[in-house]
Formats: sequence, structure tokens, C-alpha cells
Amino acid sequence: MSHINTIFNQLLSLLPRHEFERSVSLTSANKYVKYFSCWQQFIVLLYAQILKKESLRDITSSLRTQSRKWYYIGLTNISRSTLSDANSKRSFRIYEDLFYHLLHRCRDLTPKHKFRFKNPLYTIDATTVDLCLSLFPWAKYRQTKGALKMHFLYDHAGCLPSFLVVTQDRMSDIRVIKEEDFASKLLPDSVLLPKENKY
Repeated sequence: MSHINTIFNQLLSLLPRHEFERSVSLTSANKYVKYFSCWQQFIVLLYAQILKKESLRDITSSLRTQSRKWYYIGLTNISRSTLSDANSKRSFRIYEDLFYHLLHRCRDLTPKHKFRFKNPLYTIDATTVDLCLSLFPWAKYRQTKGALKMHFLYDHAGCLPSFLVVTQDRMSDIRVIKEEDFASKLLPDSVLLPKENKY
């Protein structure tokens, strides 16, 4: 069989597979798994994110159209029920560990900010994600609206997000800073700007 190096496969090659598998091993997430491993789940989720897929049916249908190329990215099979089970049962810590490993790698490559002071500079900002209230009743925001809020700690040294907390939509940034211990994520002598002062 001839080798085909797809763009998606090239993208996967940039990710630290050994670090990912170490996190999987620590959480025993692949225990009793027959064929849909955590790495395959990650491949599917990354594919869905890149192509902006919005449902399990959309993800699996789109992937099946590319089934002849599955071999080259290490995917063997996919079904909605298997993907749904994996998403609901497997620990998010695997992907959190991968994020922080990639963040550490990116910090070494990105330039520092050009301000005259040498202190680490951060901004806290938030974005709201609308949710279907019938599917996510716990996310009730208004009478007919569901939503959650993602609070980002944005590191201006390299323009990177360095921390994220997901809360219910009514949670303010100030309350999140106090309750989620954002301060422990900051370097000593850091400067924290509210989102209104972003440049």
C-alpha cells in the first residue's frame, strides 16, 4: 500500500503523542477499550473542530466519506453511540494535560511583549457560548436561553491563553478570579488588566 501523507496527518505529527499516551495511562482511560482508543477519540474531536461540525451525526457522516484515508491517521471505525459514550465517560484531564504541554512548548517559541516594564502581563476576558436549553437545562440563563461562560487568562507574552474556567453564564470575571484561584496561575509580580483595558 502506497504511503499518503495527508495534511491532517501532518497536523497530528506536530502533537506530542508520547505525552498524550502518558496522560491516558495515568487515568487508565483505555482500560477495557476494544477499538476506539483515546487517541482515536482525539483524532475525531480535532477533525470535528477543524471542520466546525455541530453534531455527532454530522461528525460521523463526514468522516465516513473519508473512510479510505482512515488508515493513514490511525482511525479504524466510528459510530455515534461509541463517540457519545467516549465523550461522556472519559476524563477531560487527558486533554487538559495535552493543552498545558503544548502551551509550555509554545511559550518557548513566542516573543515577549514589547512594553518597557518587565513584569508578566495578563488580561482576563470572557466569552459566552449559547446552548440549547432543552438539551442543557442546567445552563439556564434566561427564560428561553441557555448559556455558559468561558473565562480566559490571556498571557500577553506571546499572545497565548494560559488558563480557562468554564462557569454558568451569570458568573462575573471578578467572582471567578476570587473563587477559582486565578492568582495561583500567575507568575510573581504579574500585572493583571481587566478586559476593558485591552489594547
